[in-house]
Amino acid sequence: MDRTVEAKSSKMTNFSEIVRKAYETGVSENEITVEKLIADLKADLKNLMVG
Repeated sequence: MDRTVEAKSSKMTNFSEIVRKAYETGVSENEITVEKLIADLKADLKNLMVG
């Protein structure tokens, strides 16, 4: 049961890091498009689900 809690906690941490990275990218890069930002976010989230 502890492993399940740890796995969920780890996934939440990873999710938070992915969202923070997307936010920081959107704020700091002047020439990034919304489409590119969403594509990067989708790719990161898919990797989270697989990993």
